[in-house]
Amino acid sequence: MSIHAHPIVAADIAPARVMPRGMSVAWLLAALLGWLALDLVLLLRFLGFAQPALYLAAAVAVALLVRAIAREDLGRIAWRRVGLCIAIALLLCALGGEGRFFYANVDWQVRDAVLRDMAIHPWPFVYAGGDLLRAPLGMYFVPGLAAKAGGQGAGDVALLAQNGLLIGLLLAIGSTLFESGRARMIALAVFLGFSGLDIVGQLLRGHIGGFAPTAHLEGWGFSQFSSTITLIFWVPQHALAGWVPALAYLLWRSGRLRSGVLFATLPLVALWSPFGTIGALPFAFHALLARRIGWRDLGAVIPATLLALPALLYLAAAPDAVGVRFYPIPLGNYVLFELVEAVPFLIAGWAWRARFGGVTLLIVGLCLAVAPLVQIGWSIDFAMRASIPALAILAVHLGDRLAGMDMPKERRAMLLRLLAIGSITGLCEIARAVTFPTSPVPHCGFSRAWDETFGAYPKGSYLAPIDRVPAAIRPVDPAVAADRDPLACYDRAWRLPPMFL
Repeated sequence: MSIHAHPIVAADIAPARVMPRGMSVAWLLAALLGWLALDLVLLLRFLGFAQPALYLAAAVAVALLVRAIAREDLGRIAWRRVGLCIAIALLLCALGGEGRFFYANVDWQVRDAVLRDMAIHPWPFVYAGGDLLRAPLGMYFVPGLAAKAGGQGAGDVALLAQNGLLIGLLLAIGSTLFESGRARMIALAVFLGFSGLDIVGQLLRGHIGGFAPTAHLEGWGFSQFSSTITLIFWVPQHALAGWVPALAYLLWRSGRLRSGVLFATLPLVALWSPFGTIGALPFAFHALLARRIGWRDLGAVIPATLLALPALLYLAAAPDAVGVRFYPIPLGNYVLFELVEAVPFLIAGWAWRARFGGVTLLIVGLCLAVAPLVQIGWSIDFAMRASIPALAILAVHLGDRLAGMDMPKERRAMLLRLLAIGSITGLCEIARAVTFPTSPVPHCGFSRAWDETFGAYPKGSYLAPIDRVPAAIRPVDPAVAADRDPLACYDRAWRLPPMFL
């Protein structure tokens, strides 16, 4: 069947129940995407642009974007459900170490240092070697400004509040895909607990001898797909960048959202993680083929694209330091990885006529098959992060199938067993969060913090020589970061999780 042979229209799929009271779902989505647009404006300030006319034009573009999204007819949602979703998200972000109330995983060594540098140095700035901090900085701007005003503690709390709010809005909007409370609870449980069968992979590789309940289980293979809890705890910026377009796609697939809003999410999330944009492209391409673009669609796409142009130039600076290449996984290891991480869930959840089945599931399978074979940068980040939209859509599809009444009992039992085994990965992450000591406050800048744990790897994913930055966005006369790092970055050791590598 051709991809365009079965376009999704409102009549194909019953929309979620419209609630007479509560908050407009369209305005929640507008707030979420408007926040991402604000980060694009703050990038201009970070790069040192001081022209009032530029900020006025950006403000007009943000207003037009928010207006276009708010005009969508997505129904309403109870305030209590919105509050509950935000509370769940705040708890999960806090458990992941944000706010410094619980243990933070080792990746936060670098992120804490980036936030510190953005707080103590004037914008724009370069490091002593002439390198500009060139990375997906969307997550850092608002917390960085908070830290400038109130110190490290204020920045930590602002980061927690920001990420908890945005993930909470995602959960709240996503809940409207389901009509009943029972279906929403099942879908939420499946999504939050979703993971590949990492414990099985550890067993097959013979790494389980020293198993600890606080272990990080996902490093068993030549590649990785991350569980939902892992994404929130380790890389919330990548998670948000992948989940936003995934949610927009599911709303479009349900016949409730114009494709233009889906397309607009792609440039908006790039400054949080370009991998989220790349991973969502196949789903946006499906929407492009399945339905003609109208003038109302352009009302969201044009302002989002214009706002994102400086960010896209910024992220593309010195591209040879990152590079794109084929990642050579031995065939046997590749097949084993897919059989453990993806194939069982695709088989268990297969249903052509399901709400999110058919073409959607084919695209998910294709994305999960290709992602491990691509490398951008020095590690396997592409597989871990570009797979996020596909994994999120698969998790929602599986939750929808479990909540329905038409799934054969044998397949339902199989899926429940798979989900239970997969949830061990996230439970280990939570066990580490509540038993390990909280992470120490950083006392050094990015470069020193990077060398603390990742010194064997290049810094090209975070830095670009100032003369390699496109002239249109290159900072003029930036300050030079004159920070003198102490001998020790931290007052005490940063404990590392047990890993089976």
